[in-house]
Amino acid sequence: MIGLVLQALVGSLTFGLGAAVPVDHMLETRNFAAKAGVAITDNYHTLSRVHRPPGLSRTLDILRQNRKNHILMNDLEDDEPEGVDRLRAELHQVEYIMQVGIGPETYYMIPDTGSSDTWVISEGFKCLDPYYGQEVTQEDCGFGPLFKGDFPDGKINNQNLNISYLSGDYLNGPMGFANITVANVTVPKQQFALVDVAAFGGDGVSSGILGLGLRGLTASFTGNDPRNDSIDNLVNYSPLIETMGASKVADPVLSFAMSRNENRSFIAFGGVPPVETGEYTAVPIQKGTTTTGRTDYFYYDIEIDSMSWNSETVNQTATNLPDMLVDSGTTINLFPREVAAAINNAYSPAGQQEDSMVWSVPCDAVPPTLDIVIGGKAIRTHPSSMILPETAVEGSNICLSGIGAGQPGSYILGDTFMQEIVAVFDVSEKMELKFAQRLD
Repeated sequence: MIGLVLQALVGSLTFGLGAAVPVDHMLETRNFAAKAGVAITDNYHTLSRVHRPPGLSRTLDILRQNRKNHILMNDLEDDEPEGVDRLRAELHQVEYIMQVGIGPETYYMIPDTGSSDTWVISEGFKCLDPYYGQEVTQEDCGFGPLFKGDFPDGKINNQNLNISYLSGDYLNGPMGFANITVANVTVPKQQFALVDVAAFGGDGVSSGILGLGLRGLTASFTGNDPRNDSIDNLVNYSPLIETMGASKVADPVLSFAMSRNENRSFIAFGGVPPVETGEYTAVPIQKGTTTTGRTDYFYYDIEIDSMSWNSETVNQTATNLPDMLVDSGTTINLFPREVAAAINNAYSPAGQQEDSMVWSVPCDAVPPTLDIVIGGKAIRTHPSSMILPETAVEGSNICLSGIGAGQPGSYILGDTFMQEIVAVFDVSEKMELKFAQRLD
């Protein structure tokens, strides 16, 4: 009994001492960031969330187009992923947008690590029906405010942007330069496109895409007629993050601290935003090789050590997993089919497969815990990211699962993974991604 009393007193004393000396979590966070080779920066911006038309991912569309053009990695299959363009109309996705300064004007744009070309829609653009090629009203393309005028820092003669999506959407336009400002960082004379022909389904708010990917994925072509574009006249150029580092306005590092709560959802340039985290894990970005033998960095592709998912009745682990690309422009995770099916089966109640890529679950289902081991450290997916309440039809209790199935070459860690962590894209000589669990 004396021992128990003494133990209780010691416990009380320890608690009291701990309460008198509060822990400085931001000091710990700064130390973790410094150990990972990044700094906390004031150059961050809030991210807003908007609904977009049905479809899983613009990145997935780009992957499919690159497969068609034979400029992606050799291990991609030629068969089209089924179901991508046949999602039910109610399965609207949510995408993140941010304010971007182009010259003196500011626009909402989609920050996308899965593409490298920055483009904005131009005043007077021609909106086309993607299926019939007929001109329709500009409103049918669903863009936000239009860019007025010409390139602030000059047009590039005899060069055009040409992005086509196998879903039928496509974008064309001339290329030029402007000072582009992101989160208080002005990147001088950045190459971008003013889109003047678009067959596109926008979100009604954003005016373009801020390409945050790597040089190997840029898609400029010599000439002014997109009908003549091919791999033979493809010209890669310095995308925004590379230019940012080369011009020394900030370190070539960007980071996301995504959240469903817009008050705590940020993107930062040159470092990481001031949010509390645990320790970071780091993993190299993987190069890819094209069918023509060219080796380069294309996507933010990384190796995955393993995945584990657990519920009251299920305790499973997957190893020997393929590389996956980390993409801010994809709403859900896209895993190998067997893994996706097993994880969705671990929801309570179990998920229902809707087509070859997506599952639905009751909006109040209990998801399994999901740990993804990267660089030897487990990163836990937040339970709130495992179910997408925004996708429920009014009056329905059926939501989209945050876990879907991809195809070889298109396995993606999307917003389901990136929410409630800090994800760092370091394109300095280190060429690595870093991840830390959020603690705020």
